[in-house]
Amino acid sequence: MTGCAVPASVHADLDRLARLVDSALRVEARLTPKPGLVDHRNNGAHSDMDLHTLTVSADALAPWWVEFGLVGTRYARTPGESGDDEAFLADLRSVGRTVEQVMFDATDGINTHKGAVFAFGLLLGCAGRRIAEGRRIDVGVCDDVAEVATAVLVDDLIASDRAPATAGERLFRDHGLTGARGQAASGYATAREVGLVAYREAMEILAVQPHLALGPMMRDRALLHALLAMLAVNADTNLAHRGGVDAMGWVAGRAERILARGGALDPDYVRLVEMFDDELIHARLSPGGTADLLAVTIWLSALPQAPA
Repeated sequence: MTGCAVPASVHADLDRLARLVDSALRVEARLTPKPGLVDHRNNGAHSDMDLHTLTVSADALAPWWVEFGLVGTRYARTPGESGDDEAFLADLRSVGRTVEQVMFDATDGINTHKGAVFAFGLLLGCAGRRIAEGRRIDVGVCDDVAEVATAVLVDDLIASDRAPATAGERLFRDHGLTGARGQAASGYATAREVGLVAYREAMEILAVQPHLALGPMMRDRALLHALLAMLAVNADTNLAHRGGVDAMGWVAGRAERILARGGALDPDYVRLVEMFDDELIHARLSPGGTADLLAVTIWLSALPQAPA
């Protein structure tokens, strides 16, 4: 890991944001029940990992999140300057490759958090640049990600003339699905405009119900509501990879039906979601991309709203 060649106050801000990432990954992993995903109830549709595997992975990644923010501090811009986004992305990718290897070493080759490394590498990198520029860290950091990540989408998918090397690239070629790259290029619109909105609305509704105790239980219920809201709209390429593009529509429709009953605000929500979980496990479907967006939603929920 690189040294701390930044002011102590800047490093303190980066440490705080990195700890929020670590917390978001652990909260997302423990949230139960999650349809098709690893949680306290079961391993979801995964045969190669469980909650312990995710915890080991999170432990290994925890010291590394700040490195993405430190990259961002090296690309601070003066007002009106566009900056060198190509070099910025190249440096973030270099750190990302190292961090992915840390993950694989800790999990004996299991891909636990590759999507999270991609998402939070961009978010923390842009946050670090904001801090170095003296700008406020709020949900608007997603707009910064959209500016730089459009190049990732264009270079890796749209303008590429090489043969598809990954499942995501094949899904883009065959069906126009942009996956994690598209989410980044949108500024994580699904997390910001669907997940975060659903989470905050659920928290407001749950907070005025006198029989519900405030705290983690209410938060987790609101997060489950946010997950259902995102499952209803997200073109999750993990689902398409496992079950074809029709699987995305089936999962979205199933989530919509639960939301029509009130989602996680329905008194019977646990039974409804556990049934959904069992169905996805039987079909061997895991919405891993949406799980990454839930972690992003959790992280964004800890940041102030962007000024109107």
